[in-house]
Amino acid sequence: MRWGRPLGARRVLAATVALLLAALPAAAENSVRVRIASAKSSVTVSGKSLEVDGRPFSGDTLRASMRGGRLRIGSSSFTPSVTLSARGGLRLDGRALPGKLRLLPRASGGFDVVNVVPLEAYVASSVASETPASWPAEALRAQAVVARSYALHERARRANDAFDLEGSVISQRYAVGAVPESARSASRATSGQVLVYGGQPILAAFHASSGGATASAAEVWGKEVSYLHSVSSPDDAAPDYFWSYEIALRDLAAALREAGYAPGRVDDVRITERSDSGRALAVRVGAVELAGRDLRDVLGGRALRSAKFDARIEGERVRFLGSGSGHGVGLCQWGASELARQGRSYRQILAHYYPGTNLRRVGAPGPVAGDWSATR
Repeated sequence: MRWGRPLGARRVLAATVALLLAALPAAAENSVRVRIASAKSSVTVSGKSLEVDGRPFSGDTLRASMRGGRLRIGSSSFTPSVTLSARGGLRLDGRALPGKLRLLPRASGGFDVVNVVPLEAYVASSVASETPASWPAEALRAQAVVARSYALHERARRANDAFDLEGSVISQRYAVGAVPESARSASRATSGQVLVYGGQPILAAFHASSGGATASAAEVWGKEVSYLHSVSSPDDAAPDYFWSYEIALRDLAAALREAGYAPGRVDDVRITERSDSGRALAVRVGAVELAGRDLRDVLGGRALRSAKFDARIEGERVRFLGSGSGHGVGLCQWGASELARQGRSYRQILAHYYPGTNLRRVGAPGPVAGDWSATR
């Protein structure tokens, strides 16, 4: 759950806060299930020594499709799902993937594609997808721990579902392909390390840029989370540290009506309530008042890049002047990069953004070497 991502992630996160977490996973449980495509009608899969549900397949390429409401590969049909594997990994429509693939038919039509991938391969790819390879090593290591912690949190939360994570910004990016050595090194250097609170993997929220101060979980999702409260963040080098967006008042009114609001005639836009971190909790637009995050939903995260904004009427238009990108909760990626440049270790970075948490190794009862915890 990053920064600048679509606000569907906010709804997912809000739901997770209320749920109890499962026990910290054992070291043997070293894979996660990532949905990388949905509602597909057909795919082409290739690889050496292909296997279909554990049985050898004749040839190095197969085509799977939905025909007559059934998942078919050649002349064979499969229910309720099929697992594909190969020596040395697979290619899905030309895209290289580690691990295995599961094709899961949907009641509404088509099928989902789930990549069952080794945890550390997932972490390395997520780091490569979320952060520039040129960033300081300690920032990449912090991101690796965050990616692993979030993945295990979601795996515990969704144990009874068909997949643990989305391969997009709805969860965290997973753009499998060439993974730079800096991302692989970050995964290796922190292998198995997970942030925990009360012995459970944490909801390791993160975002691109906080605009100088992160947001608490309470102000964004309406739920208190002990380790997700507002902290300062030195992210002024972020490209979205300052931003602006302009829209005609009549177009703003039309967008609100399309979203189900009744703003009436819009000739004024005012922030009526702010959070302690400076984000708009309530915005008056014409005859309607709505949360700043809901206005982001209406206009889109690319227009209002965060809920930390002000509004100015300029004739028949309104200009939003804002700071930061994303929901603002948890680790600020640009802030983490700057802290690393200042000489902070990845442990110190994690302690800053997730106070009160502890660092544990997956499957191990005690802390990692150094008896570290974020309370220090």
